[in-house]
Amino acid sequence: MNPSDDPIHDWLYQQIPEKLWHYTSVQGFQGIIGSGNIFATDVRFLNDTEEFIHARKVADDLVSKTPEIGDYEFPLRDALHWAVNAIFGSDFLNPNCAQIFVASFTDCEDDLSHWRGYSHGTCGVSIAFYFGAYDPGMFRPSAGSGSAVTFAPCIYDDAKKQEFIHRALQCFLNVSQNKWNEAKQEFMKIHGSGTTEPDFGKIMDFANAAPSGQEYMAQLKIGLVETRRRIFRLAGLLKHRAFHQEREWRLVLPISPNSDKTNLILPIRFRSTNASLIPYVEYPLGLFSMGAPPTPLLPVNDVLLGPGASDDAANAALDFLKSKSIKIVPRRSDVPYRQV
Repeated sequence: MNPSDDPIHDWLYQQIPEKLWHYTSVQGFQGIIGSGNIFATDVRFLNDTEEFIHARKVADDLVSKTPEIGDYEFPLRDALHWAVNAIFGSDFLNPNCAQIFVASFTDCEDDLSHWRGYSHGTCGVSIAFYFGAYDPGMFRPSAGSGSAVTFAPCIYDDAKKQEFIHRALQCFLNVSQNKWNEAKQEFMKIHGSGTTEPDFGKIMDFANAAPSGQEYMAQLKIGLVETRRRIFRLAGLLKHRAFHQEREWRLVLPISPNSDKTNLILPIRFRSTNASLIPYVEYPLGLFSMGAPPTPLLPVNDVLLGPGASDDAANAALDFLKSKSIKIVPRRSDVPYRQV
């Protein structure tokens, strides 16, 4: 399938804007600039309570709207229902088993809702990264690599979500429908009179279509694997439409449920809030210079201080950036907002 014929591919691999912003607290700003890493948070601890389960709701809705019977009396809805249960029951898409880490960016510059939501009382910092400085493969493994890492904009539009999930499920449906068609045609060669439709139950037996049938199940798994891979790559990007104004881009970093979590390349760390410990991983954004020892250089091309930042905070941020060899003068937000 050519990229132009695959809207999922086109969405996942669309051009990254030259400037994407990351809103954070002063502590987060210090940690990111100081370490050269972006902090990716476990999706279960983000502000959307439907994180990573939203895809299941979209899929279930599609199943409910699917005709019960397809071509050649194929049990279309039952087949789709079976596939959705199998896909979302797997460890990778089971919210009780999967562990997905997300780093969030936006193309919204100096946005009040972001200051309020992510800069700890509008006194935080927004860092602009120039992703054109990176090798695209650093964030976007090739489509054929099998990697589930994604870097793409979130999907808020309900119609778009349904289109993408339907496209993903079609990989399974094409295989299962084709197997069914082949079985019926073979049945007709052997048993069909050419004047009447054969009994539905007899076709089922002939096609070995019962769930216990090994041949039929083997065929279904061919389409199921590709469907699961596509839905897994989409699941971390689907967000409730109420968050559409955030215009979020996401770096999604899944950890295999079968991984030895004591020996990860990106070890899981924890930070504390008033309510909980939050799991996160640190993903390297630094581009290494040619010095000895090598020094990570972040491709930061702008820094904004929140509406609540003081003059002293601006001066301190400037000195801090200089100490890390980042030659940028932080700007103050133009949003005329103050907390009262």
